[in-house]
Amino acid sequence: PLFYLDFETISPAVPKYNVSRPYQQLVFQYSLHIQETSTSKLEHHEYLADPSKDPRIGFIEQLIHDCGSSGDILVYNIGFERGKLNDLIDIFPEYSNELRGIVNRLKDLMIPFQQKWYYTPEMKGSYSIKYILPALVPELSYNDLDIKEGGTASNTFLSMVNRTYEGNEEETRRQLLQYCELDTFAMVKILEVLFSI
Repeated sequence: PLFYLDFETISPAVPKYNVSRPYQQLVFQYSLHIQETSTSKLEHHEYLADPSKDPRIGFIEQLIHDCGSSGDILVYNIGFERGKLNDLIDIFPEYSNELRGIVNRLKDLMIPFQQKWYYTPEMKGSYSIKYILPALVPELSYNDLDIKEGGTASNTFLSMVNRTYEGNEEETRRQLLQYCELDTFAMVKILEVLFSI
């Protein structure tokens, strides 16, 4: 199977949870698309924390369950997801074997673009997924979403954690899920284009 994984984080200035530091990036959400075989139907799993609780244990337990024990896990910019998983291993050693297993399966979909193995002028000199996606899969776009980038997602969820959010929390949670899901669906479609070359 192939897995496509993306995390979202918050960075509170004042630590909110035990064993956390000021401005530490703390995971609160992921999206995971799974393709068992090249012809099987795409599955989608996701996690979005309850803002009233420490998000990390629920995140870890569901991620371990959803990722299983075999198959490559594609991410876009491996340093980010690997770094967050290593942080979780340090803080929650009881999950270290399972989380190390996930770390060891990570592969970086950014490399073909970062190394310029594939380039098209529509990428505008960038290998950010926000430029790669419209260049390779123009029918998909972040512009149609209410939450369009990670900074907004992070700030929105942090305001829920701080109990300062004044919007419709249920609707906003749906928007957060939509945004993160597009990040991993984008990887699915980008890899399809690469396979077709």
